[in-house]
Amino acid sequence: MGSGLMYLYFFNSMLADKLNMTPEDAERWIVNLIRNARLDAKIDSKLGHVVMGNNAISPYQQVIEKTKSLSFRSQMLAVNIEKKQAQSTKTETPNWAGTETGF
Repeated sequence: MGSGLMYLYFFNSMLADKLNMTPEDAERWIVNLIRNARLDAKIDSKLGHVVMGNNAISPYQQVIEKTKSLSFRSQMLAVNIEKKQAQSTKTETPNWAGTETGF
């Protein structure tokens, strides 16, 4: 588990009752929840604990995560602006008003 705060949850017959399950089914449900949600957690079946880690992300890492796609998004924005400008300055001539008269 990563650094940061740790949370300890207890699961017991009361939780199983709330979930309308047997204690074994409730434990299996929690295991599947942890797996499917890819949570940073461990289960201690003997003690009936679920220990969840809260991976504190450094501000540096947060900045990296937030700006990962910034370059791509900026390029797409520039392309869209160029398209809009090209459309607004372009004078479209209808097909029927071509330069050739045919006479």
